[in-house]
Amino acid sequence: MQNNNYIVSNDILLSMKDFLIDLRRDLHAYPELGFEEFRTSEKISSILKSLNINHKTKIAETGIIADIEGEDKNFTVAFRADMDALPMEDKKNCSYSSKNKGKCHSCGHDVHTAVLTGIAKYFSHIKPPCNIRLIYQPAEETTGGALPMINENALENVNVIYGLHVRPEIKCGQISTAYGAMYASSNMFEIHIQGKSAHGAKSYNGIDPIIIASHIITQLHSFISAFTDNTIRLHIGTIKGGTAGNIVADNVKMQGIIRMLCDDNTRESRLNTIENIIINTSKSFNAEGKFINMPSYPALINHKDAVNIIRQSAEEILGKENSLEESPNMTTEDFSYYLQKIQGAFFSLGVSNEKINIPIHNGLFDIDENAINLGVKIQVLNVYNTYKNKEKFIKQI
Repeated sequence: MQNNNYIVSNDILLSMKDFLIDLRRDLHAYPELGFEEFRTSEKISSILKSLNINHKTKIAETGIIADIEGEDKNFTVAFRADMDALPMEDKKNCSYSSKNKGKCHSCGHDVHTAVLTGIAKYFSHIKPPCNIRLIYQPAEETTGGALPMINENALENVNVIYGLHVRPEIKCGQISTAYGAMYASSNMFEIHIQGKSAHGAKSYNGIDPIIIASHIITQLHSFISAFTDNTIRLHIGTIKGGTAGNIVADNVKMQGIIRMLCDDNTRESRLNTIENIIINTSKSFNAEGKFINMPSYPALINHKDAVNIIRQSAEEILGKENSLEESPNMTTEDFSYYLQKIQGAFFSLGVSNEKINIPIHNGLFDIDENAINLGVKIQVLNVYNTYKNKEKFIKQI
């Protein structure tokens, strides 16, 4: 069955609706943590086999890469879904609530996986105009499965990639996306200040790292408020030092996190300044300061042409009024690694209604399941609209 007009078939979507809802509920009932998605992977592999879709399993431990051959074998559109759950209890009382104690799909990755499988099922009925790459990724919530998937050739010969995340802040029947930075980079860090212990009555014989720590905290927040824009947040969550109230502490350790909505060059420059503040402020008191940087995901920066495709598809399906502009936020998402390699974009899928409106990472989280088919429909139309504008995606970044 060939679709030469590039029109999404509502009949095919309707025929798979119950299947995808059942799949989502099955995945929701048996959540698995990062790099432990063995049952999930086996379930998806069996479905792909039944659809005669070529795929490889055990990519980055539990991931899957599936390929659907299109009419144009020299152009490939990829889609990614994350499969892992969170280590928390499911507090819902329903037929599909978690049967795995201490594990819950409260971030909606079961929905993402169902949508990706819907794309596979759709194009098993209709040959796509170009190749389709389906990336089932483990461990977005933990150390990150994106880089291991990329290192195992998930993006080989791919021209453009799309991803989505459920968003209960907007209603089912709406999507939102952003041009440029949409999610922040993340850097956990430690600050170590080595002072010199002394009797509290003769504190001048010591070097007080607690006083130095207070100066560093003030300096860091002064730098951020006075010399940067609103694309950076720094938070110090712990400060530990000293053994008694009448003794000058020997050392202080602080822990925190820095989030930034900027490119890697700006991120690196700001981190260098932060390190210099810590070292030089400590040195001015004859102490030793050390900045231990523990970088995590880079900022997720969408590409303009791919965002335009998503907005075009959403407007055609949902109406212009339901294609919303999303404000960048300081949460993180390892889809960012894909966008560092090739063109693409990420968007949010509305999943709430008047009765279902619980935030993600909450044990009561649930969705309006009509959103699943809408997600599939938008992604399928993204294929067609991308291919019609393929000249914009031939040259990779």
